[in-house]
Amino acid sequence: MSRVSVIVPVYQVEQWLPGCLDSLLLQSFQDFELILVDDGTKDGSVAIMEAYQKKDSRIRIIHKENGGLSSARNAGLDVARGEYVAFLDSDDTARPDWLREVMAAADRDRADLVLYNYCKVEDGQISAPSLSIRDEQFDFDIYPLERYFYKYWMPYVHGQEAWSRIYRRSLIEENHLRFALNKDVFAEDTLFSAMTLMHARRLTALSKPYIDYLQRGDSLMGQPKPRLAARLMELSVRLCAYAQETGHGRELRNVLPVLCYDKLICKGIRYDPSAKDVRKAMETYRNNPEMQKILRALASPMPLLAYTLNTGKGFATQIRGRVFARRWLSGDLEGAAVLIEGRIGK
Repeated sequence: MSRVSVIVPVYQVEQWLPGCLDSLLLQSFQDFELILVDDGTKDGSVAIMEAYQKKDSRIRIIHKENGGLSSARNAGLDVARGEYVAFLDSDDTARPDWLREVMAAADRDRADLVLYNYCKVEDGQISAPSLSIRDEQFDFDIYPLERYFYKYWMPYVHGQEAWSRIYRRSLIEENHLRFALNKDVFAEDTLFSAMTLMHARRLTALSKPYIDYLQRGDSLMGQPKPRLAARLMELSVRLCAYAQETGHGRELRNVLPVLCYDKLICKGIRYDPSAKDVRKAMETYRNNPEMQKILRALASPMPLLAYTLNTGKGFATQIRGRVFARRWLSGDLEGAAVLIEGRIGK
């Protein structure tokens, strides 16, 4: 069994795929398997994968019909055999000591999760590290998960990208974790990373950047985002339901409603390209039992007050969030939506 399974979804990336694969095969750490998932690509990527497979026996290729990034990652997880699992997007590259240093940290700290920094690459220029991560270790038997969400998750100190962390595979398999499909949930990395946090006992954070993240105008993140409001509302209800299911509901009862409102629901309403889709989503999710719990919590004083007490921020959000929740619950969808500044797509 390899120590690490590296999963790379592949779709229409023939221009960047060789650079990605070269960066992996040049790793100073050799004990890994490389799972390339052909997500129904129609360009020359398959020929590139097959050529590399002939040169290196650690490469396995999985072929499937196009189903999106989440579907491809899940297909990789289904066949992974490593002690740990890492993801890399096929247009990004990893630095040579990535796996060696991350696995050394995992072994040193007996970590279930190791997260690390990354740099953006645009027009050939590599940025400074993107996240303000410090070298730290967390034992969630001691360190409250609620505090972690306030201090590291909501302000995006540790990021949420699936490819900026490595996971003990037993944590994923024993808890039957998979990525939500892209058609149902936007920001599937956010949901997956949050779910893994609810099972991890030890987490290690590394300030050093190991991934160079290519900025492409035609990438998935640069494409139009249909049904954005609905997909972020679905993320919200799944996240809160999962916290209850895993026994973290009480501990996270204050932080999750504010997280969902401030980081997900407002974003969906603000940036969804269709006002019609926003209204439809608000009508649909107003009757969702889990969303009603979120909104009732927001309408009460404690979650937003707790956010301010824990972060020193959100004074204006306290008032706006409570009014927003009460209007949505009462059926005043337009009145709720108008509170979200920057609403576009009339």
